Amino acid sequence: VCSDGQNPSISINPAGAVTWGQNVAITCSISADHLSGTFVFTKTSGSFSRSLTSSSNSATLNIPQVNFDSEGLYHCQFQRLSHQYFSTPLSDYVRLSVTVILPKPSITKSTDGEVTWGQNVGIHCLISTQHLGGTFTLQQISDSFRKNQTSSTNSSTFNITQVNFNNEGLYQCQYQTRVSGREFHSPQSDSIRLSVTVILPKPSISKSPTGELTWGQDVSIICSITTQHLGGTFTLQQTSGSFRKSQTSDTNSATFNIPQVNFSNEGLYQCQYQTRVSGREFSSPQSDSIRLSVTVTLQQPSICLTSPNTGLVWGPEGAEVIRGDSFVFTCSISSHFPGGVFSLIFSGCNITETKPAVNNSASFSFPEADYEHRGNYSCVYEVTLSSRKFMSTSTAIMSITLKLPVLLLVSSVSAPLFMLLLVFLVTFLVCRRRKRARQPEALVQIQMAPRINDEEEEHYVNLEQQYTKKRADQAQSVEKEVCDEDHEWDEKDSHNESKESDDKEGNKDDNVYELDKDNIYVTLEGSKEEEECHAGDAGMREVSVEQKTKDCDDTYMNIAQALPDDSVDIYGEQEAIYQNF
Repeated sequence: VCSDGQNPSISINPAGAVTWGQNVAITCSISADHLSGTFVFTKTSGSFSRSLTSSSNSATLNIPQVNFDSEGLYHCQFQRLSHQYFSTPLSDYVRLSVTVILPKPSITKSTDGEVTWGQNVGIHCLISTQHLGGTFTLQQISDSFRKNQTSSTNSSTFNITQVNFNNEGLYQCQYQTRVSGREFHSPQSDSIRLSVTVILPKPSISKSPTGELTWGQDVSIICSITTQHLGGTFTLQQTSGSFRKSQTSDTNSATFNIPQVNFSNEGLYQCQYQTRVSGREFSSPQSDSIRLSVTVTLQQPSICLTSPNTGLVWGPEGAEVIRGDSFVFTCSISSHFPGGVFSLIFSGCNITETKPAVNNSASFSFPEADYEHRGNYSCVYEVTLSSRKFMSTSTAIMSITLKLPVLLLVSSVSAPLFMLLLVFLVTFLVCRRRKRARQPEALVQIQMAPRINDEEEEHYVNLEQQYTKKRADQAQSVEKEVCDEDHEWDEKDSHNESKESDDKEGNKDDNVYELDKDNIYVTLEGSKEEEECHAGDAGMREVSVEQKTKDCDDTYMNIAQALPDDSVDIYGEQEAIYQNF
C-alpha cells in the first residue's frame, strides 16, 4: 500500500444549512496525476460509506431530500488499483446540517371590507408545507389578543363571534411544528385589518289613522327600527318642507304627534335613526316615504222653515205658507271651520242667495209670501281654506206651497149675527130649488165688488122687483112642472146638496168673504193656475160664474143688505146668481 501524501479536497453544495427535503451534492477531487480511481465517501458518525468510481480526478456524491438522518461530517478518500494498491489520506471533513424552514402562511377573512358590529367573522390561516400536524397562532398586533389552534391540515380558521370595536386592528398568523423532536416556527404572515362598523337598518314608518286625513284632525307618525343599539334618536322630516322634529327613545320606536293638521302639513315624510356606540356616531339610511294628505270633510247642513206670523201647515206636498205672511229659512251646520257661507238654492228658478255663516248658521227671510216663492228649497255650506274651496252636500229638499188666506172682516156686524147669516145662507142654497116654483119671486141681483178700500167704499146694490102678470104665469107653469118632477128633484137635490157642500169645502181656501155694513161681497182672490215664478202680486180679478140648473132656469142671486136694525133680507127663487171674483 502506497500513499503519496496528497490529501483530496472535499466540498458540499449547497453550503451551510440545508433545508429538510433538499438535494445535497458532496464533491471529492484529487490532483490530475491520479486518474481513473475510486472515491470513497464516509460519515464520521454512523456506518455511512459510499464508493464512486471515476475516470477523472473527481467524483460527486448526491444525497436527495436530505433529512435529519443525513446530517453529519463527511470525508472522502481516493483509491486506485494498478500494479499496486494506492490510497490517499482522508480529506478534511465537511458538515451537512439539515433544518426545517417553514414558509410564511397566508391570512384571509371571511368578510370583505368592514365588518358589522355584532357580526361573526372568520380569519383563515394557510401554509404550504409537508410538516403537517402543527399549530397555527392568530395574534392581534396592537393588542393582547392571541389564539392558538392545532390543525392536522395545512390551514386553520379562527372564528370571532359578535365582533365589536375591541376586535378592530391588524391580525397575523404563524405556524409552529415539531420535526424529529425539534421545534420549528414559520415567519409571521402578512397582516390583515379587521374594521368594525355599526350598520343600522332602514327604519320603517307608518301613520295613524291611515288614509286621507281631515282638516283639524290629529295624526301620529310612528318610526321604528330593528337594532340592538337602543337609546338613540329618531328624526322625522318632511321631504319638501321645513318640518323637522327629533325625539330620543329608549326603545326601538318613537311616535311623532301632529295635532290639528292643515294643508301645510301635507307632503312626504321620512324617518332616520342616529345612535352613539363606543363614542362614535352612526346614522341609519332614510326610511321609505309616507304621504300625508289633508282634506276638508263637511257635514250635511240642516234646513228648517219658520213663519213668525201664523205658523205653518204641513201638507203632502210640503210646507204650506199663507200668502202675504212672512217666512224664514234657517240653514245650520256643525262645523269648526271659520268663515263659511251658506247658499240657499231655489230650484224653481235656479236662484241662489248666499249669506255668511254666523255661529254656524244663516237665515234667509221672505217678508211676504207670494206665488213666485213656490218651489223647492235647499241649502249648501261652503268654506275656503288655504285658497281651496270645499262644499258640503245639499240638504234635503223642502217644498213650499202657497195657501190663500180667508179673511172675515166684520165692520159693524157682530160675530154671532155674522155666523147666523152664514148658516142662513147655506140653508137657503140647499132649499131654494124646492121652493123656487111654489110662489112668485122677486128678482134680486147682487153685483160683487172688487176689493174694498178702507177710505172709499163702493156699494153696488141693484134691487129690482118685477111683479108682472108674465112672471105670475110663469110661476104657475113652473109650479105645475115642479109638481110633475117633484120626485126627480128630490133625488137630485140630495146630489146637489152634496156637490154644493163639496164645492164650498174645496173653495174654502180660495175665496175671501168680506162683510160690510151696507153690502155683502163674495170675492174669489187669485187663481192658482198658470202662475209664473216671477209674477207680481196677483190683483183682485173678477170672474163671473154662471151656474146652469137642470131645468135650464137661470137663477140670479143679488143680495143687498142694509142693516139698520141688524136684519137680513134675502130675495129670490129661480134667480140667476152673479158672483164677481
